[in-house]
Amino acid sequence: MDSLNLKRIKSFVCKARLFIRHLAETNKSLLFSKKKNNYPQRDNWDRQLVYSLSKSRIPTLKQIKYLKKFLSPREVLFIKISLIVILLNLLFLGVNFYRSHLQVVPARGGEYVEAIVGRPQYINPLYDTINDVDHDISSLVFSSLFKRDENGELVPDIVDSYEVQDNGRVYIFKIKDNIRWHHSGEELNADDVIFTVEAIKNPAYKSPLALSFSGVKVEKIDDKTIKFSLGSPYAAFLELLTFGILPQKIWSAIPSESANLVKYNLKPIGSGPYQFEKLIKDENTGRITSYILTLNDNYYGPKPYIEKIIFKFYPTLEEAISVLNQNLVDGISYLPSDFKNELVSPGALNFYRLTSPQLTAIFFNTKSKEYLADRKIRQALAYAINRQEIIDDILLGEAVLVDSPIFINSFAYNNNIHKYNYDPQKAGKILDELGWKLVEIDDEKIKKAEEEKNSEEKETKDKALEILSLGKGSWREKDGKYLILRLITIDRDHNGQIIEKVKNYWEKIGVKTFLEVVPTSQITEIIKARNFDALFYGQIVGIDPDSYVFWHSSQANESGLNITNYNNKEVDKLLEEGRIIIDKNQRTEKYKRFQEILTEDEPAIFMYSPFYIYVQNKKVKNFHTKIILSPNGRFSTISDWYIKTSKKIVW
Repeated sequence: MDSLNLKRIKSFVCKARLFIRHLAETNKSLLFSKKKNNYPQRDNWDRQLVYSLSKSRIPTLKQIKYLKKFLSPREVLFIKISLIVILLNLLFLGVNFYRSHLQVVPARGGEYVEAIVGRPQYINPLYDTINDVDHDISSLVFSSLFKRDENGELVPDIVDSYEVQDNGRVYIFKIKDNIRWHHSGEELNADDVIFTVEAIKNPAYKSPLALSFSGVKVEKIDDKTIKFSLGSPYAAFLELLTFGILPQKIWSAIPSESANLVKYNLKPIGSGPYQFEKLIKDENTGRITSYILTLNDNYYGPKPYIEKIIFKFYPTLEEAISVLNQNLVDGISYLPSDFKNELVSPGALNFYRLTSPQLTAIFFNTKSKEYLADRKIRQALAYAINRQEIIDDILLGEAVLVDSPIFINSFAYNNNIHKYNYDPQKAGKILDELGWKLVEIDDEKIKKAEEEKNSEEKETKDKALEILSLGKGSWREKDGKYLILRLITIDRDHNGQIIEKVKNYWEKIGVKTFLEVVPTSQITEIIKARNFDALFYGQIVGIDPDSYVFWHSSQANESGLNITNYNNKEVDKLLEEGRIIIDKNQRTEKYKRFQEILTEDEPAIFMYSPFYIYVQNKKVKNFHTKIILSPNGRFSTISDWYIKTSKKIVW
């Protein structure tokens, strides 16, 4: 027997001895435990034996299925309930995580279709202010030096930076890089801006913007820098710089005399957020029925989410509302308040009430009749009108009361001016004090006038005809003359209803009122000739307080906008100073004083500022414009609109 086998035998014997000793101790322990009906030691050895035979201390799925054999029913129920609670908690944590970390965000895509009343004619910055439809499309196709934000404030568009020198006589602008034309991808530069300004000034182009740039000189400093020089300071100069920029390389090759005839007026090339794709015409009439814009992938600003904008044109508002009701369009450019009831599914639409600096007023022609030159007469007429009742009953609340010639959101608005709240008793008292007494015209006077209207004596005949025109009632008379007004307005929206209401208010205090509603096409000639006693009319005054063109005496002429022929030397001085002072605080003081004087003189009864009602399908999200200066302002935040969405995890 060799030594190796001997070692193995000795090892076996040792292990056998240890096993026998271990077995003996185990049996002894078991015997002792049985006497007490308790087997803790045996259980311990059983566990050790199981652990020694198992590869892992974690139970397998096969082993778990035998769990019921070792647990009581109560223990099994407890485990089941615990598992359910754990699963519910996991579900709650998962849902909570989803809600708090999974965010819905705008995604690029979709198309927006809008109905517009009218049709495009010249989508060209030189002419687009004439036609709202042109202006709407132009604002999406062309870039400008400055644009309006959601609050109507001026913000830079292609301007990177600018400075004002020589006390407001010189403006220097630096243009942003990487502003590219739709057709070529070439960069917009100083030459394009200069060409556009010179074209506006050139009489051959006949641009309505020409007067605004009279006396303005523009020159190139370098490819990205331009300089404007003004003959005299003009504080609101930046307000003029919202015109679209034309590509000089294209338009310089077109004779100015034929600029309104080329294809680019309907198929424009700009550098704005959207570019022309195509237009569709009616085969029979040749009228444009649809106009399609697509996203400019090279746009330098925040790129819009909506990929396509489609305009559909209709001759009447009724037709535009009809296609909106049929879900053939997603929005309508403007909805008068009294048409809201015509909508079939208003719950599917968003109605945006946009504030606009349009002041609607009754303008008095202070030279048409001697008594209208008396400011106390005008004050009495103002007290006689319940303006808030007109807003509530006729405009259905879709307007805000105004008391000043300056827009309520302007920095220079003066809230402490005199206000003409409805007070017919005060109106009557003023007229009484001025000697305008109430005189009753009854049936007997009417009968007598009928007899005298054919009199050969001119004075008798004229008096009789006047009595017959007044009719029965109590009318204001002084020195043999009656207080009579001719109130005119244009045939638009609620104007006819409103002046009928004004007529009732004035006749209640004894002022006979005759009404005329004229076509829009006639109003320009009526204003030029000042052929009215009172004119119910709206003016776009802008956010800047400069009111020179509306109230300076130099503008009280045939071509001017001072349609009341108002003349006040102190007001003239304030308006002259207010438009050349650059300091905002000083300007504010000038215009506050101007408002105080004007509202005391009351050459016009300021009535209200109407809301611009813009309607969109609720599928279009994130419209947040608040103030617009013109209808195209509704697109001021179009880069933020979206239709499509996606989801992403946010930690």
